[in-house]
Amino acid sequence: MSVEFIGIYGGTFDPIHLGHLTAASEVGKEIGLDEVRMVLSASPPHRSAPVLSAEERFFLLQLAVNDFPMLVADNCEMERHGPSYMVETLLSFRQRKPNSSLVLILGMEAFNGLMSWHRWQEIINLTHIVVTNRAGFDNQFKQEVGAYVAPFLVTDKSQLKQRTHGKIYVQPVTAINISATQIRQQIKDNKSVRQMLTSDCFEAINKNGFYR
Repeated sequence: MSVEFIGIYGGTFDPIHLGHLTAASEVGKEIGLDEVRMVLSASPPHRSAPVLSAEERFFLLQLAVNDFPMLVADNCEMERHGPSYMVETLLSFRQRKPNSSLVLILGMEAFNGLMSWHRWQEIINLTHIVVTNRAGFDNQFKQEVGAYVAPFLVTDKSQLKQRTHGKIYVQPVTAINISATQIRQQIKDNKSVRQMLTSDCFEAINKNGFYR
């Protein structure tokens, strides 16, 4: 029986957009993942409250992944109470899939903030981490993060599938300069955001008057 090779891509997704979807999909293809779980951060601990409810954001996420065969909308954080800490999400994946290779996919900016996360030291013992870097962005590890990364860093992506956790790998992705903040502002300003979203998401946002 082959071991499952699963990506985890977390986000507030307020709303989910083509930047998220393309990065997750590209990483999945480049390192040969079986699937990427798009985990909605129901109650994000590190930022202000989302504009849409968790249910509304998950509704849009489910529509969006229809266009990306490898991506799966995952509501596991909606089923837990309290802040949505990634370490707890990874622990629950580990309990359900003890022999799977797990890969947490993070942008360089998010990864550089890792040391502010709840119980961050435990994360590398639960999963691999793939850090995505994008052309035109500052793709440097912060000094203190770089020192932490050094013992775990690999340049051979096949090592990710050979072990269940414990490695860090850097994967370049196409630079798509889209942010959820920008999308919300453009909707408020009555400017089109059609190019930034899947067509189903665009239509659902319009139909429901989200972010108006």
